[in-house]
Order: sequence, then structure tokens, then C-alpha cells
Amino acid sequence: MKRNVVGLGELLWDLLPSGRQLGGAPANFAYHAAALGAEARVVSRVGRDDAGRELVHRLRELRIGTDCIEEDPVAPTSTVTVALGADGQPSYTIHENVAWDRLAGEAAARAAIATADVVCFGSLAQRSDVSRHTIHALLR
Repeated sequence: MKRNVVGLGELLWDLLPSGRQLGGAPANFAYHAAALGAEARVVSRVGRDDAGRELVHRLRELRIGTDCIEEDPVAPTSTVTVALGADGQPSYTIHENVAWDRLAGEAAARAAIATADVVCFGSLAQRSDVSRHTIHALLR
């Protein structure tokens, strides 16, 4: 029996020196769960922009459910700029006021979480009051 798992929270592009990569801890969790045979989906929010459309497309290529990804008409899709110091250690610039800071918790998200075997979420997506309240409400 396949486990039904949900990654709830940030979905973003990591802007690495080597190029752009799918990122966000809940999305990474969904990716690895799907690779291990789970039925995985992401509950998040992207901007109504090329970066958001490309994220959704990439998740679909990876066979990760996208039916719970909201589209924000104003806020942009999130990016995290990753730089490597002289010692090879990464530093991260996590940009603010992005789409997942405004997670609404639409009906599809509520249904997905209600039937999930596992929900993965973290603290980063809870940095905004809006998303924190939404995440808490979805988990009740």
C-alpha cells in the first residue's frame, strides 16, 4: 500500500552557483518520499509568474501532486540565493514577501491533509502570520 504524504510549506527555487534547483524542505521531503514509492504532493503557494509555472511543471515531471499549490496574483514565487564563501561554506539569502508567505489553505489542501498518512512541515513557512495561522488551521 502506498503511503499518502504531504509536504506543507515553502516551495522555491534555490539559486545555486551551478544553477537553479527545486527547493524548500517540504518539497524536498515530497520528492524523496515519491522516489521511495509514496503518493506525494506539495501544499504551497507560488506567484503568477514564469518561476511559479516552472516549479509546478518540475513537480509534475517528478510525479509529485500539484493540485494543492495555490497561485498568488501579487506576490512572486520564492527564491533563495545561495553563495559559497572562500572556505566553500554556503550562505543563504531567503527573500521575503513571497507567495508562500501568504498560504491560504484552500479546500484541496484541507482535503489532502485530512487524508494524508504523513505531513511534513517546518518553521520557515511559519515566518509570516498568514502562513503560520494557515498551517496551524490545516493541522487541526
